[in-house]
Amino acid sequence: MINRRQFALRAASTLGALAAIPAVFSDQLAAASKLENWIDLDLERLGAGASPELLAKNERFWARVRTSYVLNPSVINLDHGWTNPTPRAAVDELVHGARRLEALPAEELANIFFGEGNLKLHTAFAHALGVPLTEIALVRNATEALDTVLLGFPLKDGDEIVCSAHDYFAMLDALDQRRARDGVVLRMIRPPIPAPSLNALAELYEAAITPRTRLVLVTHVSNLTGQLYPIQRICAAAHKVGAEVVLDGAQALGLHVESISDLGCDYYGASGHKWLGTPVGIGILWMRPEHVKKIWPMVPPPPISPEVPAMVRFEWIGTSPDYILPAAFPALDLHRSLGPAKKAARLTYLTSYLRKRLQADLPDARFYAGTDAGMSIGITTFELPGVSSDDLQKRLRERYHILTQSMAGNERTPEIRGLRVTPNVFTSLAELDRLVAAVKAIVR
Repeated sequence: MINRRQFALRAASTLGALAAIPAVFSDQLAAASKLENWIDLDLERLGAGASPELLAKNERFWARVRTSYVLNPSVINLDHGWTNPTPRAAVDELVHGARRLEALPAEELANIFFGEGNLKLHTAFAHALGVPLTEIALVRNATEALDTVLLGFPLKDGDEIVCSAHDYFAMLDALDQRRARDGVVLRMIRPPIPAPSLNALAELYEAAITPRTRLVLVTHVSNLTGQLYPIQRICAAAHKVGAEVVLDGAQALGLHVESISDLGCDYYGASGHKWLGTPVGIGILWMRPEHVKKIWPMVPPPPISPEVPAMVRFEWIGTSPDYILPAAFPALDLHRSLGPAKKAARLTYLTSYLRKRLQADLPDARFYAGTDAGMSIGITTFELPGVSSDDLQKRLRERYHILTQSMAGNERTPEIRGLRVTPNVFTSLAELDRLVAAVKAIVR
């Protein structure tokens, strides 16, 4: 039996095995980290050889994907922008792992944390981000990942942080704390709704960035409007004055094919429970290696040997439900089988279909993101004149058993009063038709 401090020290030593992994992926690494095959072979055959754009319209294929989940049959869930369901195999592993751990927690916690699966899990998440596994830390969610940087980045009185009123509220709460604690200056932009172009958005950030800017927070996809942001251009503007960029990837991870490092940001945080579809309780933090030592961890870690990857210092939180981690494997395997390009193409197809149906039946609808390519993905937020989105969301849920999300009531963004609709890749066109018909009936 080991005590808690020995547990922490052993954890650091065990994860030191990561240091032996090359900084680039290789065939050997891919083979060593191969996950078990949880995927229906018929699913792979159905999608073989089809382009993402063609497969996006194949309802038979996505209906087969749907069978990988156990969903509530009494509700049409169109609120996946908050949390995706996790596959049936992940739920089974989650329940099995919880029973196994709680039967003998003092021993099973060590078995999970020190087992081979921990290294494989880091490898699987690193593969999803397209980065070396020594550059990531597994935390609990995007808020913890991003707040680690926002609260741990060295700043002094008068330093400036550029952010947006459309950033996620938890990140802005962290910045408000830094302003109160450290005297930093927040330069907050307020994007137009809808933005006329990606260039217009980039110009807002470029105008806000000054020689005193030390940090820029930018959201890849706004959870409020569904707007995509020109990340690379914003990063270039920040780097030009020596500032660093924190990218909130919560609504994008699992839908873009680029490596995180290719986006140009310095820090990246996201949750596994959105478009990767892992169980709730896993987040991912990435940062460029040259920045790691200057970021203060949210929870002080135990002493770590120099040969251990520095990102380990951000993973220590004390005793936690580590049985969640192995349950991520089935979800990551399903994600890898589908691939971000296919998932992005499917969501683009579904949101385009929904928008056209809404425009046809409710011509007064005002959409919060433009229709041009690259302006949005996965999220449709719309507003109807004279209609409360809170009331609309409530009536859809209670009367029509359709789950959506009202985006009204945020004090920082009183101009946002829309209803947010976020289908999943397995959402059917018939379900979107039912939503449009229900909204039309309620409005009339």
